[in-house]
Formats: sequence, structure tokens, C-alpha cells
Amino acid sequence: MIIDIHGNLPRDDMVPFIGRDDELKTAVGVLKSLPLITLTGPGGVGKTRLALRIANELRGSAARDGAWIVEIAKLDGRVDHSLDRLSAHVALALGIRNHGTSDWDAVVNRLRNRRVLLIIDSCEYQISEIRTLVAKLLRACREMRIVATSRQPLGVDGERILVVPPLSIAASVQLFLQTAEANGANVPAVAHLSTLEALGKQLDGLPAAIILAAGRARTLSPQDLMERLSDRFSLLTDTVRQVDERHSALARVVDLSYDMCTAEEQLVWARASVFAGSWNLAAAEEVTSGAGIEMSQVVNIIAGLVDKSVITVDTNSSLARYAMLNTLREYGKAKLDESGDTLRVQDRHSAYYRRYLRRAAAAWPSRQELETMAQVRGELPDILNAIDHACAVNDHETARALSRDFVRTRTPFFWGFLGVSAQQLDRVLNASVANTPAAANDIAATAAAAAWIAATQGREHDAQSLLGRADSVLRQHQLSTIAPVLFARGGSEALLTGSREAIGLLAAARDLFAGPDSAGDRRMAVMMWAIANGFANEPALAVQACEKYLAEAESSEAPWDISWATWASALAALHRNDHDRATAFIHRCLALQRDMDDQWGQTWSIELCAWVIAAGLDNAKDSVGQARRAAWLLGAAHARQQRLGVVLSGLRPLALGHRNANLRISEYLDEVTLAEEFAAGVNGHGEAIKIALDEQTPRRPTAADGLDGLTARERQVAELIARGNTKSHEIARTLRISHRTVDTHVNHILEKLDLGNRAEVAAWMAKRM
Repeated sequence: MIIDIHGNLPRDDMVPFIGRDDELKTAVGVLKSLPLITLTGPGGVGKTRLALRIANELRGSAARDGAWIVEIAKLDGRVDHSLDRLSAHVALALGIRNHGTSDWDAVVNRLRNRRVLLIIDSCEYQISEIRTLVAKLLRACREMRIVATSRQPLGVDGERILVVPPLSIAASVQLFLQTAEANGANVPAVAHLSTLEALGKQLDGLPAAIILAAGRARTLSPQDLMERLSDRFSLLTDTVRQVDERHSALARVVDLSYDMCTAEEQLVWARASVFAGSWNLAAAEEVTSGAGIEMSQVVNIIAGLVDKSVITVDTNSSLARYAMLNTLREYGKAKLDESGDTLRVQDRHSAYYRRYLRRAAAAWPSRQELETMAQVRGELPDILNAIDHACAVNDHETARALSRDFVRTRTPFFWGFLGVSAQQLDRVLNASVANTPAAANDIAATAAAAAWIAATQGREHDAQSLLGRADSVLRQHQLSTIAPVLFARGGSEALLTGSREAIGLLAAARDLFAGPDSAGDRRMAVMMWAIANGFANEPALAVQACEKYLAEAESSEAPWDISWATWASALAALHRNDHDRATAFIHRCLALQRDMDDQWGQTWSIELCAWVIAAGLDNAKDSVGQARRAAWLLGAAHARQQRLGVVLSGLRPLALGHRNANLRISEYLDEVTLAEEFAAGVNGHGEAIKIALDEQTPRRPTAADGLDGLTARERQVAELIARGNTKSHEIARTLRISHRTVDTHVNHILEKLDLGNRAEVAAWMAKRM
């Protein structure tokens, strides 16, 4: 398990923070001594906004190790979620790369003994399940702090409840004026003061309602807004005014926004509410079109909704991303339910993500593979919701395809979602029945995907059980074996036993994977075929296989694929006792993996690098020094394997290589020294790549230092920022890497140079160019 280290909080200066100083002071004081505070109040009162400011206030103390927000509204509210699913959702928000079986363990291991703050937002969507999650987190992680936002208390022991009140009239007026000005409207405060005060009162001092109303200030005067809202309110009976929450001040403003939309905009608003998080234009076109909306119309309709502040747009990534506030999404869902169109739109949503994942899987390997995997990672909340829906309507074929093709994109391996993938595959397999030959083939392929994940995690029993199920359903319909099953069986044999049988199975799978949609599957078979030759200790065959694999990978210009081809080549050279070539290959591999922030790959390359060093000790100039280095790297690799959640003992070829390296090192180091170096590697594994590449490990640089603390790629990123390329997608396009990889490099630069933002990077770098 590896984690993003800087938190995921959005900027909290995009919306004015007005009238909440007392609540902020109270909450900060509470969290200095108590672990949990729940901000309660009606929808739109500003609970999330206050929570974000609390987190930022505590960054240097109670949240000095980081602060994250977990948005419960992104989960499908129609489904009751287990602790496993909630844990996976938390892990995703934390940026945890977990390749093990338990997301709960990964979350606890990351948060335990760290002073972190977690905002759990909109708990009312899953109040019972969140209550259990929060109680367990607080018992397991004594140093952490939680800020929950909810329309009702959680009911957890030790909970401090802070009711977030409406804004005062003066604060309401100030918020309206600042928001209107930000939207390009000129509202003279003095001339309209009495009307604005009345408007703030009519809107019950709810920030969300005030912000939405201010968004209309370019086309409606404050008096116009008052009259329209008053007309709507006068239609309600006294009883409804008192008890019907749908007609609160916030609802009236949302109703007004809805009425000001065209009929087509109203339809797209309602249909877009099925998205769990943000979405791109292609998704909107396919999901919201049909039944009165042409696909070609969607782009202009979306633009209209952006202009009306119903939809927000983020253009910082290579593809624009659209989103809605939770309040507006809830409203859209209600309208969609009223229309009776929910099932059709959710079906289109699941069908879109089925096609999306199939295309993403077919696009691998390619020059764009890192960007593709980063994009798939960003779509995970919607992918999981699509699986939920498919299961709910008993569309098990779609559920299997979604779960299986997510694995085929390779995203779970790169970004660390093997646990999530295994859970979803297990779920859909348990619900599947092989009642036709086509279903049998499909179930067998899905079981094979699950078996492959189990094998990579070292879960031999589970892998064999899943392969047994695949064989069983095929036999049931007298069907021949299929390429995915051959691949999973061969890959399992390679990783779990290192047997020569794996070579033939993987070669057969490679040859059966045909057609453009199976190009990625074929390349995976080639990858594992090359590695299997190395694990089976067939040096000559392994070298030939790796030469073929490396040539294919380089012809695709696929960086992740190339890195694994060089890893396999290093293994083959090692078994041929060609230590110089093994060193060159593993160094090239590590440099590539560092460049793309491949935590999964780095772990196994650090391990292999230790083997290479250990194997060459007899001819080393400083045998004892190199033995110390190899022992240190074994410790670092061990620490990373534990964090990834991988059972090394279940991966027998890797466990054997580890043991052999340890034995070689013990010929040069006494037991105490070896243990000390191993422990040092465990504790210092963050410097493992520098140690593996035999680079100096300087002290942490500051802004006064030179460029030596930055990697070559980090220097390139810093130079581009200094030249005015401040957006991640611009840098990504120039360097041909994903924008998420750019974000990682920028975070490393900020950390190493002790700088606060990209503007400071530009200024610092400009002095040195």
C-alpha cells in the first residue's frame, strides 16, 4: 500500500468564507482535544465549506501529516454499502495504492500513529454504515481526527456535535455581493441594500441558496429575484411551508434555476445526476442523449448549464471535466425519478462505461498508456456505480464485463486497486449462472481475471480455486479452454511456482489472443512468457524471449510496457550470469519506473536489483560495501511489499530469489550487520531507488540549494513551469506523460524545495535558468 502524501482537499478560496469565524474557532478548539466533531445542519448551510476551512486551519497541528476529504455522495445511494466497499471508497480518496486483499487494513495501516484529519462529507447518505466505519477508525487510529458533515448526528461515542447555523443578514448580503461580482455582475450595494437584506432573510441565510441566487444576478436584479421567489413561496400552504423540506429556501432557489433552463437543459440536468463524480463530454453525450436529446445537442446544452451555474467545469486536465454540487445533483435525481426515466438512463450509464473500459483495454499498450490508466482511475467511482446498477437489475453479463475489463486496462496494477477488483469480481461471479455456452465462456474469462489477480497477490489457493471454476463451467457445456484461462493458468504457474509448464501455457495463450481488441491481452501473455522463462531458469530461452518482448514494447513506445520488458531482461541476464547487462537493464527499468511513479513496479525492481548486486559480490571492488547495499535494498523491498499488501511467500520464484540473495550476502556480512542493514532499508525505503541506482542521497534540499535534489524529470517539469506552462495537461502533452504523473512530480518538487505552489517553483527556477 502506497499513498499520495499531500492530501486531496480542494482549494477553499474559490468561494468566500464569510460569517463562520465563531464556528471555526469552536471546531478547531474541539479537535485539539477530541477526535470527532460532526457538523450538522440542513442542506446548503455550508457544512462542507466549514469543514474544509477547519482542515486547513489544522494542517500544522492536528492534521500535520495530511488532510483528506471522503465524499460519501459519490456512492450510489440506492445501495447499502458494506464496510469493505466503504473502505475501498476511503482508500480511493486517500490515494492509497493497495495491491493486497484488504482495503480496510490498508486504510488503517496508513492512518495509524499519524496525525491526520479526515473529512467524511454527506454522511446522511449512508448513516448507519458510516457510524460503524467512524467508530472502527477511531478505535484503530488514536492520533487521527475526523470532521463529519451530516444532516443528523452519527451517534458515535465521543462525538461532539456542532450545529452550523444560517448566516446573519449582514453576512448573507456580503456573500451575495462577492459572489455576484465574481460572476461578472455589478450590483450597487447601497442602492439595493434593503432588498438584499430582505433577500437574505427570504433565503434563510443558507449559503448555497445565496450563491445560486447570486449566479442569476447578471440577468435578474435583486428585486426580480425577490419577486420570483415570493411568487413561488406564495403558492404553498402554511403546512407545506413548515414541514415540506423540498420547498425550503434552498429548494425554491433551485426550482427557480430549473425554471430558467430550457426543456432540453432540464432533461440533461436530470440525466447527468446519475454520474457519481465528475464526467467528460463524451460520457455526457452518450449517457444524457436519447429520448428527445440528440447527441450533437449535448455540448451546447452543457454549455448552457455551465453558464447558468448548474454545472461546473474544470479545464485543468487534458479533457474538460464537468460536475454538479450535491444539492443540484439530488434535485436532478428527484426530477429523473419523477419522469420515470431513471432505469433507462442508468442503463445507458452502465452501457457507456462498459464500452469505455473495453476501448481502454484494447488501447493498451500504446504511447498514451499512462494517460489512459490515469483517466480510468478517475472514472472509478462511476465504474463501481455502474457495476452496482448492473447487479441490481440482474444484468450479470454487463457486471462481468465491467469488472473484467477494468482489470484488462491494467489500471488496478499500476494504481493499486487489486483489492477493489478482486471484491467486484468475486461479487459478480457469485451471482453468475452458466446457463448457456456463451455465459459459460464469459464466466470462465471472468474467473480467469480473478485468478490472475489472486496469483499476483500470492494467494495460491484462491487462484487455483478460481481456475477450477473456469474449467468446470467450460466442461459443463463441453467447451474448449479459452485464451484468458490459459493466460491465468500460465501466469499463476509462473508467479506461484516458477515451473516450466508456465512457458507452454503462456505461449499458447499468446497465440490464441488474436484481433485488435486482444492486442493488450496478447502483450500481457508475451510479458509473462518472457518472465516465466526467467523464473524457470532457462537462461538462453529467457534472453531470446526478452529480446522479442523488448522489441515489441519499444515499437509500441509504451513506457510501462517497456519498463517490464527491461525488468524481464534483467532477470534473464542475471540467470545467464551476465551481471553487467543485468545491472544496465535493472537501472534502466528503475529510472523509467521512477519517472512514471510506478510504485508496484519499483517494489519488484528494488528486489531484483538486490539480487543482481548479491550475485556479483565475488567480482565487486568493495564486496563488503556492496553486500551492505544489497542487504539494505532487500529491507527496502520487504517494506514496500508489506505496504503493497503482497504475500511474498506465496510467490515462490520471488521468495527463492530473495532467499538466495540473502544467502550470498551472508557470505560477506555477519548476522548482526546484515540485520542492521536490512532494518535500515526497511526504515529508509523512501530512498531505495537512489540506493539501487548507486546515486548519492543528499540531505533534503531547500530553496537555497541547487538542482541536485531533483530528478532529471523533475527538473524538466520545473523548467516548463518557469516557462509559463503551469497547467498539468500542458506539461503532460510536452513530456508525453499523464497529467496525474505531472501532479506527482510537482508534489515531489514542492516537498523537496520546501515551496508552497507552482508560482514559487517558477520564481525559484527562473533564478537558476
